Amino acid sequence: MRFLFLLVLLPFTSFAQDSVRLQEVIVSDNRIETPLSQASRNIEVISQMEIKEMPVQSVNELLQYVAGVDLRQRGPWGAQADLSIRGGNFDQVLLLLNGVQMSDPQTGHHVLNLGIDLDAIQQIEIIKGPAASRYGLNSFSGAINIITKTKDENSGKFGATLGRGENSKLPGSYFAGNEIRGGLNLKIKSSRHLLSGTTLQSSGYRANTDLNKTTLFHQSSFTSKLGDFDINSSYINNKFGASGFYAFPIDSTSEEEVETYFASIRHNIKLKSLRLKSNVYFRQNYDTYTLFRDAPQIFQNQHRTDVAGAEIHGAVTYKTGILGLGVSYRNEHIESSNLGTWTRDNLGAFLENRLYLFEDQLILNAGLYLNNTSDYGFQALPSVDFNYSLTSELSAFGSFGQSFRIPTFTDLYYVGPTNVGNAELKPEKADMYELGLKMNRGKHQFLVSGFYKQASDLIDWVRSTELEPWQPQNYASVATTGFEVNYNSRAYYSITKWLEVNPSRIGYTWLDMKDISGDAVLSRYSLNNLNHQVVGQTGLRLWKKFSVSLSGRFIDREAYTDYTLVDLRLQYSVKSVSTFIDVTNLGNTAYIESSNALMPGRWFRMGFDVKLK
Repeated sequence: MRFLFLLVLLPFTSFAQDSVRLQEVIVSDNRIETPLSQASRNIEVISQMEIKEMPVQSVNELLQYVAGVDLRQRGPWGAQADLSIRGGNFDQVLLLLNGVQMSDPQTGHHVLNLGIDLDAIQQIEIIKGPAASRYGLNSFSGAINIITKTKDENSGKFGATLGRGENSKLPGSYFAGNEIRGGLNLKIKSSRHLLSGTTLQSSGYRANTDLNKTTLFHQSSFTSKLGDFDINSSYINNKFGASGFYAFPIDSTSEEEVETYFASIRHNIKLKSLRLKSNVYFRQNYDTYTLFRDAPQIFQNQHRTDVAGAEIHGAVTYKTGILGLGVSYRNEHIESSNLGTWTRDNLGAFLENRLYLFEDQLILNAGLYLNNTSDYGFQALPSVDFNYSLTSELSAFGSFGQSFRIPTFTDLYYVGPTNVGNAELKPEKADMYELGLKMNRGKHQFLVSGFYKQASDLIDWVRSTELEPWQPQNYASVATTGFEVNYNSRAYYSITKWLEVNPSRIGYTWLDMKDISGDAVLSRYSLNNLNHQVVGQTGLRLWKKFSVSLSGRFIDREAYTDYTLVDLRLQYSVKSVSTFIDVTNLGNTAYIESSNALMPGRWFRMGFDVKLK
């Protein structure tokens, strides 16, 4: 914990040294874009600069360092992970790629099955709290929008990483892995193109946790008289041993293979005061789960999920504000050896109006999302939020929003030896309120807020005794009270000519979930929420070539032993070559993030990246 307290002190040692205002961070939206300083919601943005200096090599690892986000990995290097925000479970966060929904209606366990090149990410936007009026259905506890961008250059890159861990707290003396990656950027007249790929193998950090993953990512951008076009596509094949992942204690030799295809086309055009955005997308996911990998005939599930959708959004600027309108359609279809064959449709409409009042001192935003699902009928989800400037640097913000989540196909229809679905489930509903203060002073951003969420019909997998299978049930009511503090710095500070310091970020989240009714004794997901979370990062740069990045997090969950993790990156960059060494779990801490998947202790990665122009 000493490391975390040092991180708390660092911002205040440098806060008074700087009053320069950097270029404003713009938060993307399907209708109305917003400068971060004017946002009336609790939104955190991770920049490309921060991503490059963190000890991470995947989106999974990156999100571990965001306050309020609870990322529960079941192994290193992105084997499988669940994502939650503010106590929600892994099905209650909407993940988007450039504003396009990436959620999987089979199960939220696959939402992070992404093939995105970290170098292609411009920024990641984390919206905490209900985001239905902004992005639509199933953004129950928050949304994460990953923004990628092609580069205006001709260049190539390649790199490799070797990993090794020696761990006395787990069976086996060591584990090892390697990753090879490459990418190509091309500029052809008014078009820009990116193609990247990775291949990764690991022997696993304990018995039956081996990993073999291949990813491909593509993005093309075109500019014409008809507007701007972006094409995204990705492919990922992820095969891994799943001991302790889902069906403990009988899954010691289980295996899962997930194969995901994704493609989208987006269009953006601005005509005087009118701005139009549209997209069409398709996502196909194959999931094969084998309970005993040496005897697949005993129990094996094969699922194919197809999702297709289209959206069009518009925003009109007028004298005192901006009016946004949008419509969306989404079709979800599954064919499964276990779940059967099912299809459902979602049709939604968005209405949003932003007002700038009292010479822009007060920004008032009201939104409404209307949705009709073929299985659950009509829903109307309103929201209202405000941002009031107290001074040029300090503002107060507040929000109210309603959210709605429909069950996944797994929630409804799964049948297995340790898990049984419930076709009688009702959708989840919630009201959430938040009030806070935020300060933007040059390179520094500070935010403090409190929030309250009242959820009804909350879905959780439960059982009365350890001998029964898990089954999802609706709870009558769950009340969540929370508090959050965040500090973020976007630049380095010169101590001497050869030494620079960056306090980067630190955040604290407290959650209290109460009034959970029902007869269940044991909860699998919803009652394993965070109680306390501290995350932080700081860095040093020497001679502008050598950098040291130290990241840490303290996690106290309701159903697990609390733990502190510290990760280190040493990086040396000269001209077009960058080398690094990562030490993950520096203190060799024994801990579990999800299910019964004991995580690895201290392990090391070393690698390089070469950029060619």
